[in-house]
Amino acid sequence: MSNSVDFKWAPSPADWRASLRAMVPMFKWAPWFAVVLGGFSLVLLFGFDDAMFPVALFGLVCALVIGFMEPVAVWWRFSSDEMISRTVVGSADDQSFRMAVGNEVREEIVWEELPGWTETRQGFVLETLDDGAASLSVPHRAFASDEDLSSFRTLLEQHIGPAKQVSRIGHTGWGSRGAAT
Repeated sequence: MSNSVDFKWAPSPADWRASLRAMVPMFKWAPWFAVVLGGFSLVLLFGFDDAMFPVALFGLVCALVIGFMEPVAVWWRFSSDEMISRTVVGSADDQSFRMAVGNEVREEIVWEELPGWTETRQGFVLETLDDGAASLSVPHRAFASDEDLSSFRTLLEQHIGPAKQVSRIGHTGWGSRGAAT
C-alpha cells in the first residue's frame, strides 16, 4: 500500500448534503422533525373536529417547508456558484492533504490542522476547524480504486485518529465499502 493517494471528482449537491448532515445538527434532524410534525398534523386533521383544521393545515405546510428547505437550499447554493461545481483534484500523503479547483483555489493542509473526520455512506468529511465549524468533503467515488480509498482511510486514521461516528435514526452498522453510517 502506497503512502500517497490521488483523487478526483466532479462535485454534486449530494456531496454537500452528506457533509452538512454529518456536521450540522439542523440538517441532520430536519427531515425527521418534518416527518413528526407532519404526522401530528395529520392526527389533528383526521382525529379532531373542524376547529383543528387551520392548526393541522398550518402544521402540514410547516412540515413541507422544513422537509424541502434543506435540499432546495443546497441545490440553490450549488447551482448559483460556478466555482462550487468545478472538478476537484487532490492528493494526500504522510505530510499533508491537498486539494485544487482549477488554477483559482489550491489548498494544502497539514494533518495537525484537521481536528477530526467522519465517514458517511457517500464519503469522507474532514473538519477544518474545531467543533465542525467548517469541513471538506471527499466522496468515495473520487478514488480510482478500493485500494486508494482504503489507503486514504488509513492516512486519516494514522494522522488524525479514529473516525467520529455518525448516528442516524434507523441507520446503524456499516454502509458500503465499510463506511460507518
